[in-house]
Amino acid sequence: MKLDHSTIAKCSVESAWQALTEVDRWPEWSKLFSRATWIGGPPWEKGSVLLLEVAQPPAKVRAEVSGVSAPNRVTWVGNVMGVTIKHNFNFATQANGTTLMQSDIDLSGAAAFFISQDMKKKGFAAFVEWFDAMRAHAEKVAVAE
Repeated sequence: MKLDHSTIAKCSVESAWQALTEVDRWPEWSKLFSRATWIGGPPWEKGSVLLLEVAQPPAKVRAEVSGVSAPNRVTWVGNVMGVTIKHNFNFATQANGTTLMQSDIDLSGAAAFFISQDMKKKGFAAFVEWFDAMRAHAEKVAVAE
C-alpha cells in the first residue's frame, strides 16, 4: 500500500529541509507526533535511528535513515506491528522560487494486508495533515530568515 502527497511551499528548499530536520520541534506544529528524537548515530546520516512517537493512535516507530542527499531527499525505513514503513521525502526548487515538497509512504509486510480501508483513510488523512503542517512551518521559517 502506498500513500503519497505533494504540495507547493512558498519558500526555499533549505527552509523545507529545516522544517523536516528539526524533529524535536515537530510536536510544536503538528498533532501527529507527541515526540521525535534521535536514538542512534548522528542526525540525518545513513544508518542513524529516529524514534517517532505517534500521538493517535499511540505507537512508537523506530526508523533508520537509509538514504540522504541534503537538502533535497531523505528516506527512512521503520517497522511497527509487522508492517514495514518506507518513507521518502523530496524537495525540489521550482522556476518561480517555490519548492515542490513530495512525500510518499510505502507500507508492506504480512500485517499490511490486514489494514482496513477505514484505517487507510484515517492514516492518509493524518499523513496529509502532518505534511501540510510541515509546509506551513517551512513557510514561517522562510519569513523569519
